[in-house]
Amino acid sequence: MQQIGHQILSKWYLTNYNYRALFQYEVKDEGYIMGQLIQKKEDILNVVIHTIRFTYRQGFQAYQCQDSYLTTDSGWGCLIRVGQMMMAELLKRHLKCFYNVDLFSFPSLLQEILQLFKDDDEMESLKGLERQLKYGFSIQKIMRIAYQEWGKKPGEWYSPNQIVQAIQKILSENNIPYCCSLSFIPFYESQIDLKAILQEMCMVENCHCEKRVFFIEQFLQDLEKLEIGKEEVVQVINGNDEINDVCYEDQQEQNKKEIRMLLKKYICQKCFVASRAVAVCLLSRIGCDEPNPDYIQAIRQFMKRKYFAGILGGRPKEANFIVGFVDNKFVVLDPHIVQEAKMNTEEYVKSCFPSEAIFMNDKEIDCSLGLVFYLNNFEDLIELIYDIQANQQINFFSFAHLEHYKYSDIKKEEQLIQIKEKQELIKEFVFKQQQQQQQILNLDISTYQYGYSNEINQQEQPIIKDMDSSYEEI
Repeated sequence: MQQIGHQILSKWYLTNYNYRALFQYEVKDEGYIMGQLIQKKEDILNVVIHTIRFTYRQGFQAYQCQDSYLTTDSGWGCLIRVGQMMMAELLKRHLKCFYNVDLFSFPSLLQEILQLFKDDDEMESLKGLERQLKYGFSIQKIMRIAYQEWGKKPGEWYSPNQIVQAIQKILSENNIPYCCSLSFIPFYESQIDLKAILQEMCMVENCHCEKRVFFIEQFLQDLEKLEIGKEEVVQVINGNDEINDVCYEDQQEQNKKEIRMLLKKYICQKCFVASRAVAVCLLSRIGCDEPNPDYIQAIRQFMKRKYFAGILGGRPKEANFIVGFVDNKFVVLDPHIVQEAKMNTEEYVKSCFPSEAIFMNDKEIDCSLGLVFYLNNFEDLIELIYDIQANQQINFFSFAHLEHYKYSDIKKEEQLIQIKEKQELIKEFVFKQQQQQQQILNLDISTYQYGYSNEINQQEQPIIKDMDSSYEEI
């Protein structure tokens, strides 16, 4: 009976998804997706199809706790999937910004990253056995943490706070590939602890040489004195075309320069050196029963920034991963479509990318959401400080010293060694991949120039074409 219910639900999700996918949108005013400017309809699809999407699955290994033998997350796991999408986007961004590797240029690396999220974690499902790291963010691993922390059983809905905390726990307790150089910090109730970000980015709690102790209160007081042009920002947000763009940008750069000088004034340049990237999830409410229009406009401004990495949100009781906006509509990745868990590698990779864009009216957005930012260095942090300070007039986010926050207390020297080793491994991997691609190219050129026999051509050319087509498909 339960199986029949899941089949009916799966068909309804597919029908609803296909209906939403019918509405493709022409850009009338402006749009941004993952910090990239959108100027025409083709730009929307080009960005969306290169963004990783996870959906409901059926037929995965059951997670055996409290006598639960569910083999699908259809109807209850949408926020888990959104959390996985957030982490996949952060990893993709991290590889590109921190390691200078484009994930889509190396299919084997793409497969390795997607494998971390595969619903095939049998070791998590079997009690008493050692857990694997191969599927670092599998649904079984997330469910295990949720059960241990909150007694949450398979089949129960998750809150944004819970999924964010579960992912933070996975990152802190497991040696996940490529994550040794990435810290993840959730903040709640629209409050941001700037000191916590600096500690995690620099992997140091306090100044060791004791020449300059970072007093966050003094920094914030001086930040207020800068009188960042809040009124102009509000007018720009509301679409006031009378504001001179050139003057506004000049003032913006001057303000960022002043923030940079303040950081140098209050932070020891010897002890606080940016050593790894920090991902931040700002969990907040943007209204009570319906979203505040001022907050919606502020969110659009954050979406234009290169550090923007998505939003945990969606409609009430229907989680989506929000990746950008076009005019008055949000662009979302919708997990509400059921796919098979058991697939070969090629099928699985293809299933993790959408072939269409889904839109959501900005007035439909749920008031509870989490903005995700990827801060690769101090420059990204300075831009975030400026943007938050500029929006203080509408009380969107605020800086605060959070007493409950506890520094992760990692061993910096060991961590730096791991980061360096990973950088060397990635360099070696990229070099080998480039050599292989060059060999294929040389083989193709030599075949064309000197002309082998038809028999040799028939043997080699399909191999090259198959490899090329597989790169394009992935």
